Formats: sequence, C-alpha cells, structure tokens
Amino acid sequence: MNAAIIYEVKDRIAFITINLPQSLNALNPKSADELGRAWEKFRDDEKALVAIITGSGKKSFCVGYEMSPEALSKSGAMRSEVTVPTFHNIWKPTIAAIQGYCLAGGWWIAQECDIRIAATDAQFGIPQVKWGLMPAFSASLGRGLMPGHALELLLVGDRVNAEKAYEIGFVNYLVPADQVVPKAMELAKKICDNGPIAVRKAKEIFYRARSLNEKDADNLTWRLFEENETSEDCQEGVKAFNEKRKPKYKGR
Repeated sequence: MNAAIIYEVKDRIAFITINLPQSLNALNPKSADELGRAWEKFRDDEKALVAIITGSGKKSFCVGYEMSPEALSKSGAMRSEVTVPTFHNIWKPTIAAIQGYCLAGGWWIAQECDIRIAATDAQFGIPQVKWGLMPAFSASLGRGLMPGHALELLLVGDRVNAEKAYEIGFVNYLVPADQVVPKAMELAKKICDNGPIAVRKAKEIFYRARSLNEKDADNLTWRLFEENETSEDCQEGVKAFNEKRKPKYKGR
C-alpha cells in the first residue's frame, strides 16, 4: 500500500507529496496526521532548508477533508490544524506547487505556505458554505487578502480560476502545468543559496510581529537581529561580500 504522504529530500529541498490521487488528494484524519508529521520532520531536518508541497497527479493539489462524521466534527476540525506548516512553528520557507483543484482545506494548506506557484488551469475555492459548513480557517483568511476578496470567497463559495487567484494576490506565479514544480524548485534553490539563519529570522519576525503590538514587535526585531548578526554565517556573508566571492554558509 502506497504511503498517503511522501517525504523526501533532494539537494537541500524537502518534497512533501499528498499521495491520494484516487480521492483528488482529499485528507482524512489519519492522512492529516501523517501530513503533520511530515511538516515536523521537515522542521527538524537539518539537511532540508526549504520545503515544496505538492499533490500527486495533475488533477488536484488537495480538496481538503473527506466528508465523514469524524472529519466534520469539532474535534476533527480542530485536529486539521496539523496539516498546515504554520501550526508547527516552522521558520524554514515553504512553497506550495499547485496543479488542478486547490479547495477548502487544500486552500488552507496553500495559504499557510510562504510562496504559491500555480498552473494556469488550476482551480481555487472555499466551498464549505455551499454544504452548510463553516470554514475553520475563516479567521486567518483576512491576513493575506483584502476583506472584500476574502469575504466573497467565504460567503459565496464559488471556485475561481488561477488568473483570479493571481489577481487577488493569493498566487505568486502562474506557469504552465509542467513548469509548476520546476518553478518552485528554482525559487527554492535561490533561497537555499542565501544565509539560512538570516532567512529563518526574516520569516520568523514577519509572522510573529503580526500578533504583537508595535513595542513588542520592535523588541523582537532587534533580538532576532542581534542573534543573526552574531552568527558565523553573518560574518561569512560580510566577508564574502568584501572579497567578491560566493558565501559558504554552515547554518551557524
């Protein structure tokens, strides 16, 4: 029996694949937990600097949860938080490579990644209200979209095409379907060449500052800044700049 979630690392990039093509990569509580463990594995994996998450096959990235009593219960919905990288305090970059359907909980997974690459024929949507369900991630949607766009998606429930998802700022790049993963890898490789500590600190302050007042955000900024500036990598980066060569970062 094939694994529902595949985790593999190549050239400092972790590839996480939702491998349930027979159900358009719909998750159930068991496979959702497996996805959560994959995120934790990436978080703790010293060999992986960036993660790319994809769905198996060309038809779907992920269509959310299967419609089962267990998945739709309050406890099941609360457990679904494990499917998104932000739940696991991951400060390494994450990229969603999207082909086909990206719906409901699939939207949430993509939303909680840092960068999104989509095929030009991908389809997006948050259709829960059409079936009398409340999207459990409604509160977080407004952090990345203008209120009008977020509320239209939540309250109307219609699908939108990739061009619309790009227009409202949800998607970073639109590419032909066969270029989705290569484009994600291109960006991931560029990130891997940067100072890993600086990258993680920059991501951490970006996310954590959103829930802080101005004073606390300022204090956190300078604490993380100092931690980075005293690292060996920072010293190496400055030295390499002055010597006009490529830095050799060690992640410390």
